[in-house]
Amino acid sequence: MTRLRHRPAPEVRVEIRGELPREDAEYARVRALELFAALGPGVHGARVRLTRMRDRAVARPVVTQAAVVLDGDGPVRVQLSARTVREAVDLALGTLAARAARLREQGDIGLAAVYESAYRPQFTPRPLAERQIVRRKSVVLARRTPDEAARELLALDHGFHLFVDALTGQDSLVHRRPMSGGLRLIRAHSTARLGGSALPLSESLHPAPRLDVAEAARRLWLTCWPFVFHTDPDDGRGRVLYRRYDGHYGLIAPVTEAS
Repeated sequence: MTRLRHRPAPEVRVEIRGELPREDAEYARVRALELFAALGPGVHGARVRLTRMRDRAVARPVVTQAAVVLDGDGPVRVQLSARTVREAVDLALGTLAARAARLREQGDIGLAAVYESAYRPQFTPRPLAERQIVRRKSVVLARRTPDEAARELLALDHGFHLFVDALTGQDSLVHRRPMSGGLRLIRAHSTARLGGSALPLSESLHPAPRLDVAEAARRLWLTCWPFVFHTDPDDGRGRVLYRRYDGHYGLIAPVTEAS
């Protein structure tokens, strides 16, 4: 008689930010265990973060960020918002589970992920005089082809993704195009014709502008764009100044990996 092995359920880490009752964290943990267990073995690194935004002007104040790592397929992440905790949890976890299942079965999460959800978190309106760069992040950029970078952007549910283009060696960025749909590539210093891609990925006709942080902040304010990709006047490396959902700014800058 063959004895069936018991597969332990994946552990789920739940974080709470803002004023939320503890029972909301327990609801998120139980729902996550149900959905991730249905994905089968090879699921780990499960995490759910619940955030209630303080600004009463935001119509969907609860943001749920859910992430999981799949053996052989890497991380998958979703971040969505809703009016209530349970609505936000169900929406984010359901979307994450569907994308993770498709990634396992078909090797990608589907072209539907290219288009931004109507439940993306909303920016908190903050007066210009109060805005600050509250987060500075230094990263070693991964070397990727534009296609690989675009697929990582979709799997991680980001609006943009900074990387080193394996085709040209330049700091580059892929991002969603909310108004027209699809994805776009911007290189730091020059353009190069893209090869074939299964994704709706186009290339900017212009390289990234050369701006210091103050100039990038001014452009971000004037355009109301979610981010500005630019090159630093001193070292020529690509940087991203972006709007945070709390109304402040964040800055991502590349660093060289120590040998």
